[in-house]
Amino acid sequence: MANRIPHSRDLRRGRDSRTGGYYFLTTSVAGRRPIFRHPENATMMVNALRWINDAKRFFVDAAVVMPDHLHLAGRLGEGSLASVMHTLKSFTANQLVGNGVMSPVWQDGYHDHQLRDDEDYGVHVRYLIENPTRAGLVEHLDDYPYLIFPDWWCDQVAPGRRSHK
Repeated sequence: MANRIPHSRDLRRGRDSRTGGYYFLTTSVAGRRPIFRHPENATMMVNALRWINDAKRFFVDAAVVMPDHLHLAGRLGEGSLASVMHTLKSFTANQLVGNGVMSPVWQDGYHDHQLRDDEDYGVHVRYLIENPTRAGLVEHLDDYPYLIFPDWWCDQVAPGRRSHK
């Protein structure tokens, strides 16, 4: 592919993909187009995350669909990170193209970080959860509908809110 990032294969070297391991994943829309500003596209993405969770491929603890990218945190189920991300991106690309989004939908690759301990997990989930307010999309987390996070985080970050999970 002509638009491949130089040395992007080096990013995958040493990628640790352990069933049961906890990961923070980020993937971006090709050209950083804000396709998820359209509610039907963002809702479809949230539903796809529920699907990948229900299929036991990746157990989503927290996720946020931003206008031009996606963050998720959780536990790897069946398969490798590469196969999970390939499945998620292919599935959603087909649906989004059907909704009129121009192909390619996703940038090549994704960023992954293996969550080492509870503190690392907390830092990354908090980053994910606070992303919509940090980006100026909403003033209060409760106003952002494309955010999934566990109920036990609600009292810490958004008292009175229940997760979209």
